[in-house]
Amino acid sequence: MNRSANVLILISFFFLSFTSNLNLVDAAPEQLNQKIFDEKVMKSKDVWFIMFGLPTCGTQKAFLPEWEAFSKLVEGKIKLGEVNVAENYDLYVQYKIKSYPTIITFAADKSKGAFEYTGTRTAPKMEEAALLKLEGKGY
Repeated sequence: MNRSANVLILISFFFLSFTSNLNLVDAAPEQLNQKIFDEKVMKSKDVWFIMFGLPTCGTQKAFLPEWEAFSKLVEGKIKLGEVNVAENYDLYVQYKIKSYPTIITFAADKSKGAFEYTGTRTAPKMEEAALLKLEGKGY
């Protein structure tokens, strides 16, 4: 290889290592549990949409394509999380989960409380609600 190719490879590795540490955008919902919930969600200044459910639930499985499309629409804007209620009973009780999946939203200002998302469960409608939360509206 010539010198310019080596320099280009070196710059590429530097760029990749630098940007991978920035965590600019992560479209995948974060798996949350009782141990990290307060630290990740309640102590953050981010808007969160969290799906509480059971991975084996048929209704939840049917909803996953919309949830994944929603995650792509809001990536870099709000945080998404998922809680398996079978493994996190305390969170299940605390947020009064009655059906699966249940989406609980948290504003940037956590003193406003947690709210169940009851709107239409399509990616565009959930994005609309998320952006309202981001603007401090829609409570």
